[in-house]
Amino acid sequence: MLVYSRIVGEAAPEAFVLADDDPTVSDLLQSIGAARSARGRLVELDMPDVFATTKLSDLGIGDGDLVGVRAVGEPVVATTPPARPQLDVETLRATSNGTRRLNEYEEVTRLLQWHAPYHIDGDRPSHQVWTDDSTALRCGDWEAYRTPDKLYYRTYTTRQARAARSVSTAFEFAETDNQLAAVDPERVALLRDVLGPLQYPDWGLCITHQHTTRFALSSWIAGATSFMMFDELRHAQLYGRLAIVYGNHHDGFDDPRPAWMAGLRLQPTRRIVEEIMATLDWGKAIILAQIVFEPLHTAAAHALLTTGALAAGDGLTPFVCRSIEDDKVRHREGAAAFLRLVCADDRHGEHNRELITSWVADLLPRTYAAAATLLGPDTAGAGAVTQALTWIQEQLSATDITVPVLISEDEGVSA
Repeated sequence: MLVYSRIVGEAAPEAFVLADDDPTVSDLLQSIGAARSARGRLVELDMPDVFATTKLSDLGIGDGDLVGVRAVGEPVVATTPPARPQLDVETLRATSNGTRRLNEYEEVTRLLQWHAPYHIDGDRPSHQVWTDDSTALRCGDWEAYRTPDKLYYRTYTTRQARAARSVSTAFEFAETDNQLAAVDPERVALLRDVLGPLQYPDWGLCITHQHTTRFALSSWIAGATSFMMFDELRHAQLYGRLAIVYGNHHDGFDDPRPAWMAGLRLQPTRRIVEEIMATLDWGKAIILAQIVFEPLHTAAAHALLTTGALAAGDGLTPFVCRSIEDDKVRHREGAAAFLRLVCADDRHGEHNRELITSWVADLLPRTYAAAATLLGPDTAGAGAVTQALTWIQEQLSATDITVPVLISEDEGVSA
């Protein structure tokens, strides 16, 4: 049974799949209490005189319904960040002597990319596209890459179908209840400027990953970036879909292109996106897009879209952003695994670290400034950008990449 629930006055709806076909109130509250939104508090149904053993069906709650709950007590704030997934290359590496049985992810992903000589190889460099020179990065074994999520087509489509169903239901709730018609006019004015244009950076990332998927020297890498490509297309369309439903109730959401092409707060971002799209070095593109640009850009964009949203009457946009963020976190971990692979290479690690240090020194300060410009005077979202910057710095420091010192123009302090 699938039930949607939200903590009244706090969070956007979340989807909970209950194993029992005829679950009780206790079954639902146990699932909600374990969710991140509960923040360690007890939860109870937003209904009077309800017992834990009462069946949801007896309360008129059916499959796909939205249920309100209250959180009791003070939130428990986690002070220790969760550990990053670790990539154990030696454990995951496919063996040739048959000593370990391959899992399904390995079976269906390995050996899809063949190697030289190719029929198209000619005398001109443009004919030699699947070569070591297709990226300035070097690696003794591109086949050693593994994505931490270990997704392949079947598991990927199952996961994303679930996410799509959840988001579609949230859109249906918003439309049925006519929620967006009553959103605060000041918030509508902000979204009119940024919501539609936010399609374009994710479309740019989609195109970037398309190129990487075509020319990566390993099917392990191409498989991971192909799912990134599909996800970024999904994200661009979700921002567009939000703009459409807002346009059903408010004027000015018809054409986002003028704001993307000329809006002052978006021009630093547009310049960087175009540079990344034009990067033909597939290895460099992964680093620029997923390690440097995306975390800061998404942090600023989602801070704009979610800060004060519930108070302004918009519960839909934070729900959509949460779904997008789930994909983004997965992408970052996959890119971080790629970063670790090339920086830890026994023969080429030093060469790769020097290259990446120069790329980061150029792009990170500009991306940080672009995120600040996109965020504008919204100081409430500055913490999200700082958190994203901290993640980037941690990944770079862990691989012995020199991290440039960033100076905030507003505060005059290093970041």
